[in-house]
Amino acid sequence: MPISVAIAGDVAASTIEDFINPGNPKEILQHVQDKPLLVHLYKSKKEFAAAGPNASAGGQPPANVREPVQGALMRDKPGNYLGITGSNTLQFNISDGAIQTTCPVRWMHSGFEITHEELAFQGVVIENNRASQPTKEDKVALYNALELKKADYGESIEYGRNQTLWLDGTQDPLAIAGIKSILSDDPTSGTCLGISRANVWWRHIARTGVGGALPKLGYSKADQTMTETVIHDYRQLCRYGGNPDVWLAGSDALDALEREARAKGWDTTDGWSDTTTDIAFKGLTFKKMQIAYDPTLDLIGESKRIYAWDSRKLKLRPQRQQWGKVQHQNQPYDAFVMLLSTTDRGVLTCNQMDCNYVAVLG
Repeated sequence: MPISVAIAGDVAASTIEDFINPGNPKEILQHVQDKPLLVHLYKSKKEFAAAGPNASAGGQPPANVREPVQGALMRDKPGNYLGITGSNTLQFNISDGAIQTTCPVRWMHSGFEITHEELAFQGVVIENNRASQPTKEDKVALYNALELKKADYGESIEYGRNQTLWLDGTQDPLAIAGIKSILSDDPTSGTCLGISRANVWWRHIARTGVGGALPKLGYSKADQTMTETVIHDYRQLCRYGGNPDVWLAGSDALDALEREARAKGWDTTDGWSDTTTDIAFKGLTFKKMQIAYDPTLDLIGESKRIYAWDSRKLKLRPQRQQWGKVQHQNQPYDAFVMLLSTTDRGVLTCNQMDCNYVAVLG
C-alpha cells in the first residue's frame, strides 16, 4: 500500500531526529570525523527556556541570554567582609550580578530533500491525498530507504555545527558566534558578549603575539619552554576560582609539545628513560586531563593552536526543545520531493574570562 506524503514526512522526520539526537552525546559525533568540541559542549550544555528582550537595532535576533559575571570582579570588590562592634554602621554592597553578559540567540537551519523517484526505486511509493494508513512493510521500506540518507545528512549537520562553534561568527552575521569570538587573539581590545575588554577582569590569557597578547610559545629542547609556560599559565587560570578542564589542540601544537617531551625522555616505572622507549605517544594529558586533537582546527588553519576553558563558565546554551528540531516541510507544488528541516536555536555563552586560554605553539 502506498504511503501518503504527510505520513512519509512524519516518519522521515522522526527517523532523522532519533538519529541525530541520541541520548549519549558521544554517539552523535563519530559518524566520520572526530568532533571533540561538540562532545565537550554537549556534555556541559545548559538549556534556557526563554531569553530577555534585545534592545539592538532592527534585523537582530529577538532575544538575548544574559548571565552575571564571575571571577576577579567579585573577588576584588572591597568591603564585602568586615568586622563590627557595638553600634557600628553596617555596610551593604550592591551585587555585581548587575554586570551581565549579553549573548544574542541565533537560529540555524539545515535541510535536505528526498525525491519520490529515489524512494520508488527502493520500493516506497508516495501518493498525494491518500488517507489510508501504511502497512508495517511500507514503513520498514521507508526506514530502509532513509538509511542511505540519514548518515550523510547527519554528518553534514554535525560538521556544520562543529565548524560554526569554532569560528568567530564573521563568516555569517546570522550564525552562532563560536569559541574564537570569545577566546580571541587580543584579549585587551573590543567587546565580548556585550562587555568591554578594557576591564581587566574580562580578559582571558592569550599567547598569540597579537595586540595585547603575550608572545607566542617557541620550542626549546633544553629549557622545555612550551611545557613550562603552559604549566605557569595554568596556575594563573586558577587564581579566581577557574578550573580549565577542556583542552583542545591542532596537530602542529601537539607535535610541538611531544617534541619537548621526547627531548627529555620519559618517566617510566624503571626511572627516567630516553632509550628503548616506544616512540609512539598514546596521547598528551595535563593535570590528568587529556589534551585532545581536534581535526577541525587543522581544517580552519589553526593547527598550531591550543585552547583551554572552564566548562562551568563557557557553555553552549540551547533553547529547550529547540536544538536538533526536525520537521518536514510542505511539498513544493512544482516538484515530487519531500523536504526535511533541522533547526538549532541557541548561543555560546561565557560568564568568566580569566579562567580561559589560547596559545600558538610552533
